[in-house]
Order: sequence, then C-alpha cells, then structure tokens
Amino acid sequence: MQTLRLKPLLTESNIYQLCFLLLTLAFATSLVIPAYPKKTFYLVGYLTLFFLLAQGIKRKFIIDKSAFIVAIPILLLGIVRVIWSRVYADAYFSDVVDNYFQGGKLFIISAFVSYFFIAWRHCLSAKVLRISVCLLIFGLLLTLGAGWYEHAQTQQRIKLLTDSAGTVSYLMTALALTALFIVNKVIVRRLNQILLFTAIFVVNMLLMFLTESRAAVLVLPVLYLLCFYLVHRWAGKYSLVILVLCIAGGLFFMPSSIMHRLDNIQNEIDSYQKNNDTSIGARFSIWKSGYHSVSWSLLGQSPDDRTDKARVYIKTYERANPEAYKNVMYHLHDDFLETLSLQGIAGAVTLILFYVGLIVAAMRRRALDVALLPVSIFIFGLTDTVWIQSSSVFILMASIIMSYALMQHKPRTHI
Repeated sequence: MQTLRLKPLLTESNIYQLCFLLLTLAFATSLVIPAYPKKTFYLVGYLTLFFLLAQGIKRKFIIDKSAFIVAIPILLLGIVRVIWSRVYADAYFSDVVDNYFQGGKLFIISAFVSYFFIAWRHCLSAKVLRISVCLLIFGLLLTLGAGWYEHAQTQQRIKLLTDSAGTVSYLMTALALTALFIVNKVIVRRLNQILLFTAIFVVNMLLMFLTESRAAVLVLPVLYLLCFYLVHRWAGKYSLVILVLCIAGGLFFMPSSIMHRLDNIQNEIDSYQKNNDTSIGARFSIWKSGYHSVSWSLLGQSPDDRTDKARVYIKTYERANPEAYKNVMYHLHDDFLETLSLQGIAGAVTLILFYVGLIVAAMRRRALDVALLPVSIFIFGLTDTVWIQSSSVFILMASIIMSYALMQHKPRTHI
C-alpha cells in the first residue's frame, strides 16, 4: 500500500517542480546564508542525474535542441577547468587552482541540471512560478536588508558573503533579473508588471549604491531600459521616455561617494601615463601584463608561471605598479583574459561557446529578455573576473538555469 501511495508522487512533473523550488530557495538566499544554498544546489544536481538516468533507461529521455545548445558548452567549460586544475594541481598558488577545480565541478553539474530544466520545462506550472517569484523577491529584500546592516556596521562598500564589492554587484543583478523574468512570465496585468518592474529596479539600484561598483551603476540602467523596451513595447515610446527621465532623476539621489568614484574615472585615465597607482591605472597595468603573460597553448599554464611573467612585465614597463603587482597573483580583472592566460586556447574557446550558446538558445526561442542575462554577465566580465569563485559559479548558473527554463517550448521528442 505504501508503494502504491508513493508511486503517484514520483512523477516527472512533481520531481521537476520540487527541484525548481529547491533551486529557487537556494538562489534567493545565496548571498545571505552561507553553505546551505550551495549544498541544496548539489542536492538538485544529484536528483537531476538520477532522473535523467531513469528516463534514459525507460526510453523517455527528451531530446531538446535548445537544451543541448545551452548544456554542451557548459559541460565543455567545466571539463576544461577540471582537467586544467588537475594538470597544475601542484602549483604554489593552490587557492587559484582549487577555485577553478570547484567551479569546474559546478559547471559539470550545471550542464545536466540545465538540460533537465530546459528539456522538461513543460512541467513548470504557474503555481510554482508564483511561489518562485515570491521567494526571489523576498530574497532580494533580505539581501537589501543584510546589505544595509553591513554598510551601517562597517561604513564600507558591502561584500556580503563574497570576496569583493564588485563580485556581489553582478550576483545581485543576476538575482534581480531572474526575478524580473519570472514576473514577466506569470503576472498578467500590465499595470502590475510595470509596478513590479519598477520595484525590482529600485531595489537593484539601491544594492548597487551599497556596493559602489562603478561598472554596475553605469550598466544597470541600460540593461533595465533594454528589458523594458523588449518586454513592454505595448507601453509605447512615451513610457520609455518617462522611464529614462526617472532614471536620470534618480542620479540626484546617488550617494556622494559613488559620484566621487565616477568623477575620478576620467581623472585616473588622464593621469595614467604619469601616475598609474590608481584604481583604473592598476587595471590597465593588470590587463597589459596579463596579455603579455599569455601562453598560447591548448591548456595554458599554471598560475605560478602567469604571475611571474606578469610581474616581470609590471616591473619593466609599468613602473612597478604596486596594486597591479599584488593583484596579478589572484586574477586579471577581465574574465576572457583571465581564462586565456590560465586555461589557454581550450579555456578561451569554451568560454566563447558558452556565451554564444546562451544567446543563440534565447534568440531561437524568442526569449529576448532572457538573452540580456548572458549579455550582462559578459559586460561585467570585461572589468572583473566573473567565473573564478565557485560561489559565483553556483549563483550565476542557478540564475541561468532558472531563466532559461522560462523559454517557450515546443512538442516533445523522446528517444
């Protein structure tokens, strides 16, 4: 009798919706609760693997082209990073190697989870989406509260559970955009859509103010304007103009510390040739030394070799820039350059395939708003290293998996 009662519960629809809710809960709390969200992600991964194996054995495995376009580049990216980390496992900078090893494992798990979430997205119910958007909005508000508290205690740029204010800025944006995508999917009344759009944007900008990330503060309004244009064209051009004016008006409420950092950008660029010991100057020195440290081979080089080459260049050509000299041992402040300098040609190619796959999959299913997610991550990766920390991989992959599960589906094909 117990078996008969359990059997109806173990349907593919119930398993899918359980995994979606677990992933939503983990994602929503990932910036304020340590350890448990990532463990929940691993749990979803294990459930997914068992499910896919069972579906294959029962010959009910769904073939979905969009799922393959997303999952295969993720899998290749993870495999390359795991292989690279094992080849250079004895490096002195073992923390860098370990970060990529942990991140590579998460990419591999994410490949299977993404395939499951996309190929079986017909199982996603409106009820589960409504619960998910409530959880994500609660997570945004919880993150904002934690951010205000940290800022009040430290009077510094907030980091929450990450390693830097820059890192937390794009992770917050991924959380906000994912909530926005689900809102666009489940909220029918247009007025409610606009109200929630405005609320999520305001919360996201407040979080950016707390990070004082110049890249995020400059990029975020553009992303939201594009999202509004793509999703709410019915509102007309006058609504878009009003939104632009509201964003411009919001600049008057921007904290003076951020305005000061924005004003310094041009000054630091202009003074680079005479004084490179600035935030922008250090980035220029890091990028130049990083490029000259690249080993043009299949699997690149160890972080030790990369650091030695970059530091020699900094001493010789960048007036021994102290900030750059210190930071090149960790990363190069540019995601593509970081990957190319360590994982070599294989790493760079898989990273390109990853972004192309995400954009192509979204465009194929006409999910133009969802395509903004990989675009935003790519833009943030121009001035920071997005995929180096395993916690960042977990959070961003959760965002991508959930967002791409929202794409329109077509009739199923089984093997």
